[in-house]
Amino acid sequence: MLIRIAVERTIGDTAGMQVSTLRVGLLASSIAAMEVLLWPGRMGHAESVSRGAEIKQVVYMYSVTEYCGLNTGEVYDGYRREVRHLTRQGGLPESTVRWLRIHGMLAADLEYDDRGLGGFRKWCRTEGLDAARHFLAFRDAQLAAERSQVTTP
Repeated sequence: MLIRIAVERTIGDTAGMQVSTLRVGLLASSIAAMEVLLWPGRMGHAESVSRGAEIKQVVYMYSVTEYCGLNTGEVYDGYRREVRHLTRQGGLPESTVRWLRIHGMLAADLEYDDRGLGGFRKWCRTEGLDAARHFLAFRDAQLAAERSQVTTP
């Protein structure tokens, strides 16, 4: 909008600017409609929304490990196992899970950008290490459960 105002003062309002503004408005309306569809506020969907929030948080956490260079094979395996577990448990459609993953990655990207030059170091020492430990613990727990299922008749 600020650019449009500056250009409009200089050259006047043009038809192309109106079409551009219309497109931006339609895009914003479409995004808002998708948000409403993905995050229904009805009482029956409260549990699905909380599971959705868990998936988004897990993706955010893994994205932090990626930014911090802590995404080893074991950490990635723990992340995939947890997303798979939450997806099965939540019974959410794949399209919703895809949007949740995108929102989780975006949240991490915005947080990284907000840290400023060098500010990510503390983020990595705190949230990054916590996230990596979380995925390793989840992976270890699942592997132990799988081993106990194999050995138990």
